[in-house]
Amino acid sequence: MARSSRRGSTSKGQPWRFSLFVALGVLISVALLASLAVFVSHSDDLSHSDSAEHLRERLRHVLARQSDPSPQGSAAKASFEQRSTVADASHTAEVVTPRDGVQESGPAGGAAEAAAAAAVSTADARSAEAPPPPAVTPAQAQAPVQADAQTQESGAKKIIWKKHVGKSCQNYADNDDTQRSLEDSKVKCLGKDSCVAIECPHGYEHDCTLRAIANLVDFAPADCYELLEVSAEGKILTTKVHPEYNKLLKQYPFQQVTTQTGNQVNIILVRSQVNDYQYKLYQKYKDDILFLGISSMNDYPLHQEGEQFDYLGMFPGFLHMMREPEKHFPPHVKTLLMSQSDFSLPHVPPRDYSVPKKYDFTYSASDCDVAIDGRGWCGWSKNWSFVKEALVVMCGEYDLRGVLVATKDKAGKKAYTIPPSCKGKMIQTTYLAKQSDYFDYLKQSRFAFLPQIHDASPRVSTQALAHDVPILMNYHILGGWKYVNEKTGEFFHDMSDFRQSLSKILKNSEIPGAYEPRKWVMENYDNQNSGKRLLDFVLKHFSDRVK
Repeated sequence: MARSSRRGSTSKGQPWRFSLFVALGVLISVALLASLAVFVSHSDDLSHSDSAEHLRERLRHVLARQSDPSPQGSAAKASFEQRSTVADASHTAEVVTPRDGVQESGPAGGAAEAAAAAAVSTADARSAEAPPPPAVTPAQAQAPVQADAQTQESGAKKIIWKKHVGKSCQNYADNDDTQRSLEDSKVKCLGKDSCVAIECPHGYEHDCTLRAIANLVDFAPADCYELLEVSAEGKILTTKVHPEYNKLLKQYPFQQVTTQTGNQVNIILVRSQVNDYQYKLYQKYKDDILFLGISSMNDYPLHQEGEQFDYLGMFPGFLHMMREPEKHFPPHVKTLLMSQSDFSLPHVPPRDYSVPKKYDFTYSASDCDVAIDGRGWCGWSKNWSFVKEALVVMCGEYDLRGVLVATKDKAGKKAYTIPPSCKGKMIQTTYLAKQSDYFDYLKQSRFAFLPQIHDASPRVSTQALAHDVPILMNYHILGGWKYVNEKTGEFFHDMSDFRQSLSKILKNSEIPGAYEPRKWVMENYDNQNSGKRLLDFVLKHFSDRVK
């Protein structure tokens, strides 16, 4: 939706004028009361990611106002956002999929408005299964504007600031966390395409901030002013998602889709198998929300023994990882070769060949079955049994040094067993909660080792390439095979050709220009390229479903 028509359409309101001492006293009093109110009202909700985010944000605002009595304060610039927005890109996308105990170091479109791209981000909130909420029709999203809405004229259109009391709207618009008066915020918001709402402390019209998502999270200490464009006939023109959209995101398989500026689109990606309750939710809302499948979890959507649902034919479209999708998906399913590892790559400088590498390779495991030495789901999904065979060769015959990430339990007391020839040559780590710690190991390695088969979207593969580190990958992997070519690394099929591929990648990794992983992956993937492909796919096949 074009936004230029409403820029500069209001006049700036008159600022409050207090004496310096009175203002300071009032501000400190309000700050102390606000901080107390936040702790009291949210003492039971700190485990919820949204509540924690708002608590941190309000406390930061309180402290900033206490330390600086100026009218605007001195808000800190540290980001407390759970989801990042890629700005200044006409075609972008973002994927975030954290998994407990899995060392996949993830960072988080549609035909919505006039956005030139799509972005995919994940809400990590998970809720216990509860009875389905009462039915809500899409028409409720276009309810008449309430009496407390504030209206501004903008040519043939009207700008409505609909006030939602006790609601929070999330994500700073363009990471702008500057506190302003409500009137100043309206002026700034109208001039910023990424801004769709304003959040102010409950009952006040100062300390307001610009917001990128009007998802109206329950939060008593805040009021959200949602920006709506209304035609001369009174019809709301602003694109909105289904009223139950954000409730659905509390279910793990359901992943939101946003534009590159953070605005939600009425599309949900289904990234894993669903249970009975989640399947009922899908059936209930599939005509009102566009559900698409996306490769993320192990062999999904391929049928597994004991599964009751046919995921290959369930959704009208699927973002897949298969070499030959036509052999698996029925004709009515529109497909696109795309997975979560295509998005949100780290942007780092190219390799400096004058700096020697500290390690020969890095391997990323999962720690959920360290107690049974990888003989459970985690070991199976990361092919630990093959790794132990390969380590005999890598340590005993090639005398390599490596890092085995997430092969210790979280307490750091027990680890996967490794061959005797690897003693003193391998660093075994716990799960690395800080992504930068994993990247530090990765960028100091000559190559990344990916031996797994049952992995639909190995984010460590594109993260390695983005760090200018080539990859040694199992040819039989379900997803990620598309990243390997003469410029990015080598395949192996099994132990019969493992030594040959290992020797080749060790040799070429030290020759400048032999591999160009960073250059290749940035030219073909990341948010700008992948986002455009996703948008084009939606426009081609589902433009009638997403306005």
